[in-house]
Amino acid sequence: MGFLDRFKRRRRTNSANFSSYRNPKLSSRKPFEPKGEPRIRKTGFFARLLRGLKIAAILAAILGFFYALFFTDLFEIQQINVEGSSDTLEEQSSLNTSLQEYLGKNLLTVNVPQIEIALLEQYPYLQTLDVRRDFFHTLTVVLGTYPAVANVRVDYTDGSQQFFVINEEGYISATGISDESLATIVMDVTSTDATLPSTEETLPATDATGEMAESTETTVAKPSYTLNQELIDKETLDVLLQASKDFIGKFNMQVLEIHYLKQARELHLLTERHFTVWLDLTQDVNLQFTKLKKSLTSLNIYEADLNYIDLRISGQNGEKVIYRLNEQSL
Repeated sequence: MGFLDRFKRRRRTNSANFSSYRNPKLSSRKPFEPKGEPRIRKTGFFARLLRGLKIAAILAAILGFFYALFFTDLFEIQQINVEGSSDTLEEQSSLNTSLQEYLGKNLLTVNVPQIEIALLEQYPYLQTLDVRRDFFHTLTVVLGTYPAVANVRVDYTDGSQQFFVINEEGYISATGISDESLATIVMDVTSTDATLPSTEETLPATDATGEMAESTETTVAKPSYTLNQELIDKETLDVLLQASKDFIGKFNMQVLEIHYLKQARELHLLTERHFTVWLDLTQDVNLQFTKLKKSLTSLNIYEADLNYIDLRISGQNGEKVIYRLNEQSL
């Protein structure tokens, strides 16, 4: 054996020889020992007691949590907050009063969807009515109204008039005023959809010469309109406003007033040139505008001194347009 052979790594083998079995220390394998049954760990009394206390503490915490949620004043309703724009002040006051019954109740158990449904039935003219929980002690109601879309002037047989502003659902949002930025609908009292109690206005009676009579008086019955009453049904309102919008777009001429004749089922558009366009609401309005558009080759509506244009009459070819000039132009 050389000097360098002493530093060489000896190769080990797992092969057993006869001497390995006789002397286990000479073998790389451990002798086989059969496994016995696993030992059962004995738990002491204090360990079992500690585990039971932990479980009891967890259950107590859960029960305490639910008790605090539902049986204490942690979520007790102590304030009713009603919000909305200035045109809902009356509703805000009314709701503040009616919702007082929820004071002292649990904020978590209050049925918010049911409250919203009940309130919307009571206030159908509101666009939004949201009820929400503001933790920890406030029930909040937010009111929203439909936008105003038109002025309405109601003409009476005695020459008097009433003015309203209505929203996109046809409900009255203001009385006695007009908004110059909105379209104006004119109709007589029979054209309204209001079925409201009437008030009688007493007027001095006159004789045939117009002089005051001695003892008799006449009364004029007028419907009593109030805020948030339906004046025009939404479907009709949409047709009236769309017809006006379409005329302006097709003929580049402004519409001053929209005259609605409910009983006749007609619509008269008073234009900026002070002639009216008569339309039949039982027929397609766009087809009637198309008929007028085709007639512009022979009828200059921008220069002629017209009194009215009647598009209601349907000819054999469906393009019959009747019009009348003012007397001074004849």
